[in-house]
Amino acid sequence: MTTSILWGKAHGVAVMPYNKNGVKNGLSVATTDMYNELLFEKIRVENRKRVIPHQSTPIQIRQLLQSQAHLSPESIFTNMPKQGEQTSSWESEPIINLVEALFETALNKNATDIHLEPTSNQFRIRLRIDGELCDYQTLPLWLAEPVLIRLKILANVDITDRRVPHDGRLSYQGLCHQANVRLSTLPVRGGEKCVLRLLPILPEEQTLDDLHFTPMLLQQLRKIFSSPQGLLLITGPTGSGKTTTLYAGLREILRHKINVTTIEDPVEYELFGANQVQVNEKCGITFAEALRSILRQDPDVILIGEIRDSETANIALRAAQTGHLVLATLHTNSAQATFSRLEDLGLNKKWIQESLLGIMAQRLLRKQNGGRTAVSELLLPNGNYTDGSLRQNALTLVKQGIVTEDEVNRVLGQPL
Repeated sequence: MTTSILWGKAHGVAVMPYNKNGVKNGLSVATTDMYNELLFEKIRVENRKRVIPHQSTPIQIRQLLQSQAHLSPESIFTNMPKQGEQTSSWESEPIINLVEALFETALNKNATDIHLEPTSNQFRIRLRIDGELCDYQTLPLWLAEPVLIRLKILANVDITDRRVPHDGRLSYQGLCHQANVRLSTLPVRGGEKCVLRLLPILPEEQTLDDLHFTPMLLQQLRKIFSSPQGLLLITGPTGSGKTTTLYAGLREILRHKINVTTIEDPVEYELFGANQVQVNEKCGITFAEALRSILRQDPDVILIGEIRDSETANIALRAAQTGHLVLATLHTNSAQATFSRLEDLGLNKKWIQESLLGIMAQRLLRKQNGGRTAVSELLLPNGNYTDGSLRQNALTLVKQGIVTEDEVNRVLGQPL
């Protein structure tokens, strides 16, 4: 049967063999539109079999497609189109299926990033799983161009200029997974490298309880999130779970009668009940400009995706001093280092301490039995940690047998 699972998903149907009631070599087509004769004829012609349509709901069709998933998406990588074939263009079914299979497989493996890298003689695919970049597949080099064109079109990115970097985003709706995807391309020797950041859409929204903080730290975080005004900063490198923590806290306070507005670049997840603003520097919507406008919108809580410059830092501090709860992220190596960074951005140390509710540093460590766990420190305005420093809490996980000391040193660095 040439009609694949991914083809069926793309057309909103599920196609299965049908051999009963006197019909031999037929196809049962689960569909929401019993009058789509054009599609049924396409299936008849491609498969040379009689088609028996059945009225179904979208949920039933999705369940049928998932039940066929024993035809693993990974198997698609073993059936590549040949170079020069008409089916090898970016809009052909094999390339469409290849891109779909790439997303499905990466999300099955809980990968956070997909790296597509052209070399001198091959097209290498690597997946970042539990913080580690792992080799996954090596494909013929000629496949790099149609695959990348397909991804660029999905992300609404210019496909004509390959000499400059591009950024875009797309939504993936798969058989078993849904995710927001951020695309970044970079011209390299041999072509263009592409990195896809995967942001899975989870069936249940996470709260602070789901993040496995210690009881003391959790209690203090909840106290901060319920504060009427002040500044909370969460620090750490990209991919350390900063946004996850901020969203989890916001979900708890969104139940209250308050106006919550976020400024993000990009908006990673939908936060029901909040007003989310996407930074667009080409149109003049920077963090600073958006923050000025938001302050005229009668906000109670403001989330700033990242403080990158002195202008944004100063406006955020003034907002925290004038009756707003301000939540923001910052790139520093520790909670203590945040003070120096804010002073470098031109903030008055006295004003910082008057407005500050806490500084939280966060990292993700690979667990010995697979997956990752968060390790955090929460520095209070009085200079004390709520429940130990980052390294102290990481070494506690080592004693509990959850992570190894080598992993702690890999993420936090060797102790001085």
